Formats: sequence, structure tokens, C-alpha cells
Amino acid sequence: MIDPLRIGYTISDIEDQANRVADVVERVRNSIFSPDYLKKAPTFSVTQLSALCRIDRSALMRRIAKGDLPAGKEINKAKRDFTLAEARLWARAYGRSYRRKPDDRAVVVTTGNSKGGVSKTTTTMCMAQGLSLLGYQVLCIDLDPQGSLTSLCGYLPDTQVQEEDTVLPLCAGDETSLRYAIKPTYWDGLDVVGCSPVAFAAEFHIPSRQSKRESGFRFYDVLNKGLEDLRAEYDVVLIDTSPTLSYLSLNAFFAADGLIMPIPPRGMDFASSSQFWTLFSGLATSIAEQAGGEKIWKFINVLLCMTEGQGNVNESVVREWIKVAYGDKLMTGEIPKTVVSSSSGTKFSTVYDITKYTGSAKTYQTARVAYDAAIDQVEAQIRRVWALG
Repeated sequence: MIDPLRIGYTISDIEDQANRVADVVERVRNSIFSPDYLKKAPTFSVTQLSALCRIDRSALMRRIAKGDLPAGKEINKAKRDFTLAEARLWARAYGRSYRRKPDDRAVVVTTGNSKGGVSKTTTTMCMAQGLSLLGYQVLCIDLDPQGSLTSLCGYLPDTQVQEEDTVLPLCAGDETSLRYAIKPTYWDGLDVVGCSPVAFAAEFHIPSRQSKRESGFRFYDVLNKGLEDLRAEYDVVLIDTSPTLSYLSLNAFFAADGLIMPIPPRGMDFASSSQFWTLFSGLATSIAEQAGGEKIWKFINVLLCMTEGQGNVNESVVREWIKVAYGDKLMTGEIPKTVVSSSSGTKFSTVYDITKYTGSAKTYQTARVAYDAAIDQVEAQIRRVWALG
């Protein structure tokens, strides 16, 4: 309860508050994650694998009998489970992913918004999981010092991510490639460059290097150069940014081939998105003038998320504003706010981490189908980037 007799707070009080919150966060994490915690990927039933490959159950069983794809683990005569790695092989075999040509480079997609709590990190992780399920090799890069994407990838930012696991050495000029920071995750086909509070120092290193006029150094091009030798090894690179137009965020936007902005249909979130584009366009114009060139993004998507349905009058009004404002950048479909996504968030997981949902099957299917549809749209745009060269 607020103390009405409290006169004020000192810096020492702020430090005490920081320690108190950190202690609660640590206890919450410990209650979810055991000391030897290892995040596990989901398994897939015959029905789920059939849906992933877009074939019927009988066709899948015939292919198993053929013996050229993993047969999974037979639990009993009526049940057979497949690992994530096995499911990805099946998806690849059934053409769910494009086999890029040797000279095709990884497509870099950055998720951004200048407002927190709009589902940026969840969108990034779901995109990564969904694209890898189709057979793509994906690299996630976390540029938010809070490390939420890092947590979703199975690493605890405060205890399992060191300075050398982040972009900081690259930004400080100690490394020229981001390869040093790549770590495997629990999810087959998905690697991560993590983030933790130490990475905030990059916001000082980058302008410092710019002020020293290092030869060939451009403050907005650090990440892009750090990814250069990795673009031949991955199909897709997904970058999660902090809710600010920081040096790290600008690097993410300028390294990107495509941008995704998740936005809930709420008045304040819509207004905030306007401020983001105004600030970003000003900065981008200034940077382009200084560089003497033009930056072209192959696609820009605006994704409606955390929606409550057509019955919400205020939401319907804002949805129309967004449609008018963003036009053909607005993705078809939207991500609904469901119990599935809410409960997954408290467990540091997503809808794709669920092997078997214990609640309503319809609720789970609603959330899963929405993300699958969004991923299909982005995957089509990625293929188009490769096709156009």
C-alpha cells in the first residue's frame, strides 16, 4: 500500500527497490526452472505431423513403411511420437520450405516497436519456431538487454549469458563477426545470440567509436557487417529489439531485409506506432543523406496482435484506424489474445512449445492457426526476396 506519510525516496531507496524486485524475479524463475533446468522441445503425434506436412494420416503411414524418413518412436499400437528434429526432416521432404540456391543469402527480419508490451518478443520467437518447423535454419538475435527472447530460447539472462554471449564485443570493436556469440538452443534448427543487461554498454561503445572517426566505421552498420559471413549459413535471421530507437535498434533496422511491427488495436498503441515511424523516418533520412545512398526494405509488415474480437467496440474503431493508416502493409489475419498465450508467457514458452494442451482444444487451435497463418505470409515474402535476388 502507498504510504501517505512518506516524504521522499533517496538513491539508496531506489537501490533497495531494485534488489527487492530482482529477488522476487529470481524466486519466480527458481519456482519455474529447477537448478538443472533444461528447456525441452515438443514432440509430435502422427496427427500433428500429418498436419505439418499437409498430408493425411494414411499417406504418412505409407511413407513410414517405405522407410526413407524417420519412423518416430512407437509408444503403443495406436500411438507414435516424433521428435522436433524428425518432424523438421518430414516437413523438408514434403516441400514445406524452399531450398535456396547456393548464392541466396539469409533474409534478415527485424521485429520492432517503440512501445513495450505489444508482443514483439513473442512474435519473434513464434516466427523463429514456425519457420524452423518448415525446415529452415534460423538464427535469433536478442538486442533487448532485458533478455526476454533469450529466456524463451532457454537461457537465463542473469546467470547463463555472459558479455561474450552478446553483441557487446562486436559493438566494442573487439570482434568483426557475430559468430563468437552464437549458441544452440533446445529447439532443433534454431540458434541464438543472447542478451542481458551487460549489453546496454553497447549504447556507449557505438557512439564512442563514431566520435573517434574510426576508418570505415558507420554507427548504424555494425550489426550488418557482423552478420556478413553468417548469411550463407542460415536461411533466416530474426532480430528482436528493445522498445526504443537506440543504437542497437537502428543497427537491427538497417541490417534488415524486412520489418515486422506487432501492434494491438488500442488507442495508445496506435498513437505510439505513429511516433515510431515519425522518429525512424527522420533518423533514416539523415543516415541515408550522410551515407550517400538509399536503404530499401523488401517488405514491411504490420501485425495486429492481442486482439479480443469483433465484439469489442473500442478495438473495432482502432482496428479501422490501423487499416486506413497502414493499408497494404497490414497482414491478413491477426493474433488473438487467448488463455493459451497468456499461460505460455508465465512459463517462458510459446504456443509452439506445447506438446498437448490441457485446456480447451478449440482455444489452442485458435492461437496456433493464427500464428501459422502469419508465418505462412512471412515465409512467402522470404521466398520472394530470394526469387528477386
